Amino acid sequence: MADYHYLDGVHDLSLPDWGPYSKKYFGISHLADRARGMRFDFTVMPGVYRRQLGIPDVLRPAGYLPWSVAPDLQDYAYRQQLEAKDRIYADISFARWEEHLRVVRCRCVNHGVLDSAFAVHFIASLETPPEKTVEPVLPENCVWIDALDHIGLNRVKMRPQDGLVFDALRRGERRESGTVRGGCIGGFGQEDGDVLLLPLPAGLPEKVDVALRCKVAAGERFGIALNGVSRMAAGTGEWEIVEFNQIPTAAGVVEIRSAGGAELAVDGVSAGKGAAEVSFIPARENVTPEIQPGPVPNSRMIGYEACKQVYGVWWSFDSDFVVHYRSERMNDLLLYDDCIHQPFFGGSRLGNGRGQDWVDLVMQPLTAAPDGWSDVYAVVCDGSREEVEAFLRRAAAECDKLPELVAVSQRRYWSPEPVEMGRKFCFSQERLASVTLTNVVYPTYFKGRNVRHHTPGRRWNSLYTWDSGFIGLGLLELGKRLAVENLNAYLTEPGDDECAFIHHGSPVPVQFYLFSELANRTGDTELIRYFYPKLKQYYEFMAGRSASSTMRGPNRDGLIRSWDYFYNSGGWDDYPPQWFVRENNLRDPAPVIGSAHVIRCARILAAAAREAGFDADTAMYEADIASLSMLLQEYSWDGEAGYFSYVRYDAENRPAGILRHPPTGTNFNMGLDGAAPLLAGICTPAQKAGLWEKLSSEEHCWTPFGLSTVDQAAPYFRLDGYWNGSIWMPYQWFFWKAALDDGQADFAWRIAETALGVYEKECRDSYGCYEQFSVVSGRGTGWHHFSALSDPVLCWFGAYFVPGRLTGGLDTRIRNLKTGDDCWFADIEIDGPAGETSTLVAVIGGGSWRAEFSGKPLPVRDRFPGTVEIDLPRASAGSLRLHRC
Repeated sequence: MADYHYLDGVHDLSLPDWGPYSKKYFGISHLADRARGMRFDFTVMPGVYRRQLGIPDVLRPAGYLPWSVAPDLQDYAYRQQLEAKDRIYADISFARWEEHLRVVRCRCVNHGVLDSAFAVHFIASLETPPEKTVEPVLPENCVWIDALDHIGLNRVKMRPQDGLVFDALRRGERRESGTVRGGCIGGFGQEDGDVLLLPLPAGLPEKVDVALRCKVAAGERFGIALNGVSRMAAGTGEWEIVEFNQIPTAAGVVEIRSAGGAELAVDGVSAGKGAAEVSFIPARENVTPEIQPGPVPNSRMIGYEACKQVYGVWWSFDSDFVVHYRSERMNDLLLYDDCIHQPFFGGSRLGNGRGQDWVDLVMQPLTAAPDGWSDVYAVVCDGSREEVEAFLRRAAAECDKLPELVAVSQRRYWSPEPVEMGRKFCFSQERLASVTLTNVVYPTYFKGRNVRHHTPGRRWNSLYTWDSGFIGLGLLELGKRLAVENLNAYLTEPGDDECAFIHHGSPVPVQFYLFSELANRTGDTELIRYFYPKLKQYYEFMAGRSASSTMRGPNRDGLIRSWDYFYNSGGWDDYPPQWFVRENNLRDPAPVIGSAHVIRCARILAAAAREAGFDADTAMYEADIASLSMLLQEYSWDGEAGYFSYVRYDAENRPAGILRHPPTGTNFNMGLDGAAPLLAGICTPAQKAGLWEKLSSEEHCWTPFGLSTVDQAAPYFRLDGYWNGSIWMPYQWFFWKAALDDGQADFAWRIAETALGVYEKECRDSYGCYEQFSVVSGRGTGWHHFSALSDPVLCWFGAYFVPGRLTGGLDTRIRNLKTGDDCWFADIEIDGPAGETSTLVAVIGGGSWRAEFSGKPLPVRDRFPGTVEIDLPRASAGSLRLHRC
């Protein structure tokens, strides 16, 4: 039985210390100092000898392509294009040798008609977070209490965001250099009575001297009381020390109370005798490398004052071309400075003395005949000086083992194993899996800690709530643990009154859908019990039930409106009515999508509550489903347009009509938001028929490349928008699941097959894993190494082509699945209206099969060889059995 409590209070991922974590250049990185967020980067830059370098710059299209990867990230490879597609290129692989050693191979490949010469640069650097910290120098017997460890920030005028703090920060936290931990508490003090509480350590006397390190805008005089002792801050605009003598400690806290009138920032307090004598010095962050010869030829040891371990590099090519660079813009140096190619320029190029330090180990020239290649190997390692010396001697002594280590590593790469019909999509599946698994960076600051984190792409070096939910769905196709840890990263412990969940960007609660898919895939009741309380807290905020949540408006009885938390309700940035609301600074209109998602989340959690023994909670979910469904049906449905509508609210928070397109008076919600109640399962039969017709019609939402976000017949549809004029995968996934719910099996397959085909065609041509696709051409656009919202492509492939997979709609729960060559069994429960059917897809292998549900025979139809579909009655529960005929 799985024990998920290793995840308690954790938002990190259980990945190796060496991995593809850089935010600058794709390569291999080591977690040099987790507490301070330091990262050692080792980058391979191949090039054509004394011509162009291939720079795997993660922030622009730069010719590097994540190519193959093991799901545990111990082994991975990328391709660096140097000339036209696959003419001249390098394949770079990173293989685990042991915990502290990685083997690097750069294979330079020549498919030109002439001999080619290559250069290979191994570039190392130590990276630090952008916030530069200071260290308190404390008088003897004094302690430092950091503001980031506060136990309460209570404003007289609390904000909606106080219960859903952006970016996993503490309430009031802002990241800032010049502070002890890279951040302080600010944004309070304007009102008389704003209070910040800091915990006092045990063992202090009844009264103690305290020095407050704080900042007030220049020219402001600011009154502050600490546990009733009042002082004035001078207001210099810089950090200052305000001394408080003999404050009482009996309460066990320092209460910092504002007299109002200005904003106060607090870094923390020193407490003890002579506390005001505290001083602050820059933290030790010297990242200038100390470069020393290694114990064997072709090796170097690189040490840094800022971190305790030493790094070592051994390389197989006989070269002593090693340069120490300092540059403010390393790309400029790599692209335009001739010294990069010339060993006679010397061992140090420190420029004007400003910028970052880099160590460049150069191998050149390596030659390759037409259709040939040349390999260079390296071993990179970490440890104490003595350990690294031993590792480098071993690398030199056992270098003949390196090719086999790489070959073994390659056998651990993930590759799809579909039924025959899925083989034509395998190339794009491997590329997307590689991008998804390697789109992980360090450090990401997360609830006070530096962690590894999956991003949509390195262009977005940040958290991202709804994107991450889809990353989790993609990761589920590659390994359960990956998906579980992805889900956990965005959930918080029950009782967290600052972060009901981890919020960045559009508050689209994809984590609930990931939870449901995990439960269906694993049938793990312990997983359901573990995550249910965290998801309940998330839900209560989304549904407007939490004390600080404004999701249902001031009276907590309206449709869901998330404008207090983000401008984007559904993830679709330029969706026309949403953009109109933003541009006109409207706060009252309620879109459909938020309410549809909350209803679906309520359905997911109601079923989980019954299964996990939280039956008393179901009444809350049922009440919300009934309330929001009634509001959508009564105030949002527009029978003339055939869509649900944005609903306006008056000054008393009462529904006041639908939002119309001002120039034409037409319904402003002709598009996927207007069809969103299909996801919630609340439509009447007539509404369902009409909406599915709209979605499948080429006059409205269907295109040769998939679903358009906006109805093509709408007067506000355009061809050149970001979402309005593009094909995206995430809502196609939602509507695909809803189509299975409603027995729309052919349309569900049309969505999946079209998306898989569009993605495969683009990926084979460009090798890109794109963010979106043009509604005009079907070509990929946007970011080229994108996972996240493109990961449904992995899900569709799994659902229709991966043997042993059983998939249903949003209303289907699958437990106790057992598969075999001749017999399958599963316990199935399906919600929805009695008298209707829902479709399940089973990738079952060749031959003919028969099915029975609760002892009654059911037809089995082939979608194609190896994959069958079964229609089961809704509002039912029973055992599904499949037998080979």
